[in-house]
Amino acid sequence: MPKSVYIHIPFCESICSYCDFCKLFYNEVLVKKYLDALEKEIKENYKFEEIETIYIGGGTPSVLSISELKKLFRIIKIFKKSNNLEFTFEGNPESLTKEKLEFLYKSGVNRLSIGVQTFNKKHLKYLERNHNKKDVENVVLNAKRVGFNNISIDLIFGFYNQTIKELEKDLKEFLNLNIDHISCYSLMIEPATKLYINNTKTISEDLEVKMYY
Repeated sequence: MPKSVYIHIPFCESICSYCDFCKLFYNEVLVKKYLDALEKEIKENYKFEEIETIYIGGGTPSVLSISELKKLFRIIKIFKKSNNLEFTFEGNPESLTKEKLEFLYKSGVNRLSIGVQTFNKKHLKYLERNHNKKDVENVVLNAKRVGFNNISIDLIFGFYNQTIKELEKDLKEFLNLNIDHISCYSLMIEPATKLYINNTKTISEDLEVKMYY
């Protein structure tokens, strides 16, 4: 019996240089069609088993407007949920507005996963991210004020020319946020990504191992 549900929201405002996930540029018409198809698929296949975890990932789920989020969460109400449900919503600092955070919290989301990747301005540009360090600090502060106490961030390491000191500074910035969880990933340059197409250099395996440990 399935205990977990993953819902993929493939839409993004922009495409990061390293991303090889299924994604599309945000488009209101496509979002409507996608949510309609999602609702149809769930109604046709869900057998009313109790669900223990829901994870909404992407893409960038937080790019959806409030009205689109309301439609998504009306669809999610179809699921029979455990009393101990872990309900995660993935988002980016620049699009997780206070209004969206309030809606998510009131709608039952109890865990946030925020795509930070790095606090370093140079490396954010390299990854083609649209936020800065202050955006991260603000979204975490707003999330706490709204009521979230289970907040996680993603970090990537192993950029070409990244130093161990820069990675250590990223980790210190994470500690300063005073949140409970971090997921760290070594940068993988996958086919069809901008980094791959541009023949981007990679760090040595020895340095990557040192960074990991």
